[in-house]
Amino acid sequence: MHQKMKQHLLNNKYIYGLILILTIAKLLFFIGYNTFSEAPDSWAFNHFVTELINDNFDDFVGERTPGYPYLIYLLNHDKMVVVLVQMLMGICTAVFWFKTLLNLNFTSKAAFFISLVSSLYLQNFFYETFILAETFMLMLNSIVLYFLMDNYFEKKQILVEIILSILLAILILVKPFFIFYPFLIFALYLIKNFSWKKFVSVKLILFILPLYAYFSWCSFVEERIGYFEPTAYFGLNLAQNCLYFAEKGPKEYEFIMKPYVQYREEMLKNGEDPSMAIWRVWGGQHLAPKYTKFADVTHQFGNYAKATISNNLGDYFYYTLTHSWFDFWRVFDMKPYMKFQDDTFNSTISIINSIQIVMMSIIKFIFLLLSFYYLYVWIKNKKINAVLILLAFIHSSAILQGAVTYGTNAKYAFPYEFFMLVVVLLFLRDKFNWFSKPQHIPQPA
Repeated sequence: MHQKMKQHLLNNKYIYGLILILTIAKLLFFIGYNTFSEAPDSWAFNHFVTELINDNFDDFVGERTPGYPYLIYLLNHDKMVVVLVQMLMGICTAVFWFKTLLNLNFTSKAAFFISLVSSLYLQNFFYETFILAETFMLMLNSIVLYFLMDNYFEKKQILVEIILSILLAILILVKPFFIFYPFLIFALYLIKNFSWKKFVSVKLILFILPLYAYFSWCSFVEERIGYFEPTAYFGLNLAQNCLYFAEKGPKEYEFIMKPYVQYREEMLKNGEDPSMAIWRVWGGQHLAPKYTKFADVTHQFGNYAKATISNNLGDYFYYTLTHSWFDFWRVFDMKPYMKFQDDTFNSTISIINSIQIVMMSIIKFIFLLLSFYYLYVWIKNKKINAVLILLAFIHSSAILQGAVTYGTNAKYAFPYEFFMLVVVLLFLRDKFNWFSKPQHIPQPA
């Protein structure tokens, strides 16, 4: 028994080493920070949790989906416990990163150090202290990636499809934006060694739970606020994309355009983030007395945005590319939203964080350059490999997120930053034979 345990520990030394080091690192950060963090978005999560605790949705305004609030509800809305659980999620994420790198034929040693260094990226620690869904989304995305990199497109196993369907359903309930995932995965499956027979496949199971979760939730929202949509934010988010051509909408929406332009100019003049100008239109009650409910106001914002975009497609695509999409490739820093009590700890963290942000910016830039290279390779040989799968997820998310909203788009890139790093590392491995497992060369008899 002792020998078996010793052999087990030896065989899994990198996983246990990863868990041990990250546990110590996260506990040290937890002790050093000694609190939880909240951003403006945290209010909506907390409000939803209160509704879950009271089992009363009379005041439900459709701001959030239930995935993340339900997790907080299960933890009895104890925010320090939420932080600790999110740190455990960070460790779980690192283990899946390690396993994914092994599936991609990295050596165990390389996979260990890459996963460890990536997990020590301070933005991971920062998000883990916030009452925000990013850590949960990162873990779910990392588990989905692990399944896809584990010969998923060659497998036809019902259990795997069910597990992945459950994961995608949870992910969609955390953030409805991810509804495109099952469609993208199935499209990649079809393109990889295309055959008409593949349209009828066990992989269609992938759609069942995600679509059920999405439409069931939309039905619940419709019962409460009167609109069949995952959240009441959709119209407001779409209106954010009209920021720089807000005055070009139809005259019938002048009651929205006039204050929108006014707030935009004021915020630009004051050096504030102008993407929040549409929020001030809501906050200033400029649609009252006809529209006072949040859902009704944001629905009108959506109608205005659709009409404005359809009449100004050139402006929409220009600003989506130069602002929304472009911002996706920046690094969003959560540290300014945090309050550190110890000045020495704060200074040390600030220095490390600044260095890491520069490094991540360089990685994103290299990734974008490599994207053009791999696009050329794909056009040339038409083969779907691990890199193309990663590129499909990252660029689809960047484009779709940019098309849906403008504002803090860099934050939406957070779940994909490790994916970008992996693409860069795969290039180094394939071109320079870094990190890869040594090939067995038969010895002559």
